[in-house]
Amino acid sequence: MTKPLVSIQILNWNRAEDTQIAIQSALNQTYENIEIIVIDNGSSDDSVRLIRKKFSNIKLIELEKNFGCPGGRNLGIPYCNGDFIFFLDNDGVLHKDGVSNAMNTMRQNPNIGIVAGIVYEFNDKSEINPSIQIINPKKFEDNLFSGGISLHRKSIYDSIGYYPEHFMYGGEESYLSIKLSTSNFNIIRDQSVVLWHKGSDIARDKSNEILSGYFNKLYIAFSLYPLKELIIFFIYFLIKYPIYASKAGILKQFYKKFKKDFSKTIIMGLRNRNPISQKNYNLYKKKGNNF
Repeated sequence: MTKPLVSIQILNWNRAEDTQIAIQSALNQTYENIEIIVIDNGSSDDSVRLIRKKFSNIKLIELEKNFGCPGGRNLGIPYCNGDFIFFLDNDGVLHKDGVSNAMNTMRQNPNIGIVAGIVYEFNDKSEINPSIQIINPKKFEDNLFSGGISLHRKSIYDSIGYYPEHFMYGGEESYLSIKLSTSNFNIIRDQSVVLWHKGSDIARDKSNEILSGYFNKLYIAFSLYPLKELIIFFIYFLIKYPIYASKAGILKQFYKKFKKDFSKTIIMGLRNRNPISQKNYNLYKKKGNNF
């Protein structure tokens, strides 16, 4: 009996070397029925040429500009032919049984929408062992997933929609997880699905990523939170987030973005407001107490 097709989607932006390593870890999977789709987010380095040269049999989609993580993943979903999509970070190395273990968990219950893995940060390649035996892994219901190591049932997007199109980086997993909490689908954290992740500043602007995450959370609150939780978060944002920005050394940038995007973010959130119920919010928060 043929196993279901799993589409492994890898998003790249200016990380030619790292992405090739990630692709190879996808090719090394023990799961027998996969396709690999690389979405290039308008890279300005030599990524496209190098990937085409080394991996001629994979699907490589070139976008005309950088749409960010959520935007790139959104645009890549229609190119995935499988009923299941495994999202793999391009600066990560996936354990050889990652897809197989995730699919074993996914097929245990039709109400599982996402299988989330775990991440080990590494600084040196000697810390990576994609063939290591994983002993006594835990599985439990969770309220959040890591975007770069997660298996998604493709049909969830018919129920809850895609990531917000205007997000560049940060908060997109929270948005989708909250939306998922209003459906019949659950998130299962499976510690046998392992990714080694490279902590690197290459091709990134950390200040912009942090600030983008701040204001994406503000959008999520205004678009999805029940009224009581929205008011609480709004006050918290005004008091605490400047402190967070100060500790991160980006207070000046925070107030610059605040002046530019604060009102716009709130208006956009209110325009798209479709809040979950207080009951669903409480259940969503409760599921996050497993770590």
